[in-house]
Amino acid sequence: MKKTDRALITVFLLLCMVFLSAVFAVQGSLLTAMIDAYRLEPARQGLANTMAFAGGVLALVCAFLMQGRQRKRTLLKIAVTICAAGLVLMWIAPGYGLYTAAWFLTGFGLGLMDTLLSACMADLYTGRQAVTMMCILHTAYGLSSVFSPMGYAGLLGAGTPWKLVYLIIAAAGLLILLGAFAVKKGLGIADHESLAPGSAGSIARVVPALKEGRLLWLVAAIFFHGIFLSGLNTWINRYADSLGGSIAVPAQSCVFLGLMLSRLAMPFLPLKPEKYVAAGGLLGGIVLCIGLLIPSGWVLRIALIVSSLLFGALIPCVLTIGCGRQPQNTLLATTGIMLALYLGQAVSAPAIAALEAAVGLRAGMLLCALCMALCSLCCAADAAGERRVAGKT
Repeated sequence: MKKTDRALITVFLLLCMVFLSAVFAVQGSLLTAMIDAYRLEPARQGLANTMAFAGGVLALVCAFLMQGRQRKRTLLKIAVTICAAGLVLMWIAPGYGLYTAAWFLTGFGLGLMDTLLSACMADLYTGRQAVTMMCILHTAYGLSSVFSPMGYAGLLGAGTPWKLVYLIIAAAGLLILLGAFAVKKGLGIADHESLAPGSAGSIARVVPALKEGRLLWLVAAIFFHGIFLSGLNTWINRYADSLGGSIAVPAQSCVFLGLMLSRLAMPFLPLKPEKYVAAGGLLGGIVLCIGLLIPSGWVLRIALIVSSLLFGALIPCVLTIGCGRQPQNTLLATTGIMLALYLGQAVSAPAIAALEAAVGLRAGMLLCALCMALCSLCCAADAAGERRVAGKT
């Protein structure tokens, strides 16, 4: 592939990741406006989020079934179109029923994008460059997660109707697609990905395929990652507020700051991804545990930044390792890993809520630290297994 073509495709993938993050962020940013507009009772307020999650899980299952049947960049463009269509439906939805159905459709598109973006990036680069570009891809997600809510707040503050925000985001996604089609046609960029319909999976083949691809330990690691990262994102501000004192910096912002700095720094560290993932979560879990056991808001925030620096690049590194083992079928690796992440996120909220009710919120936060450590232990077990495989060959 020409360097120019690779660079242009990379820009397209980064723009799609920014769009993906912007769509994820809009739900929380417009939550209050949506609840007020539809006059929702508390029991119905989380239905849209549940529908989006269900759509995402279905998309990941479908991605596993479609591997080898369609080119990944073609599927990615379809996924962006699905997201845009779902956002337009939210704009026109007269009632909450159609609005939640639109989130299911949008969640399906988001799930496809989630796995396809990493697979497409892994197809473009190899070796150390693959780690660099995967980290940059996921840094783009983090940066958009920080600035998108600010943009939405600005639009609402300027008097923009809340539903019109969905239309604006949809238009941005369609502009990305139109730009991609124009560049592809103008420069004659071809998609040379070879198809292999025989590699398509079935539901019964999910675990065997991951086992044959030497991915099970990595999938287990990301399951634990989903539990602790979702737990921190959802509960850490509430826990920090319970410590008392007035601190202007939100605890959640400390997590995002550490994540982004970690992903930016990882490409420049003289450290192999396999060693990083085997140690980062374990060390990060220990630091977080110390921060939780000392009842100080400032100590907690410092611990969150340090622990996030230690584990922040774990997802892109695990994706790079997994795709490196399946270079002929990167979609298998990314789909298995992202499905585990989604399932971990689904388990996180009820597990932490149950611990809070039984023991206290600190116990729920300590579960996050434990899962952080378990994530790295799974990666260490994976590395040990790879050494045994290498020793037999």
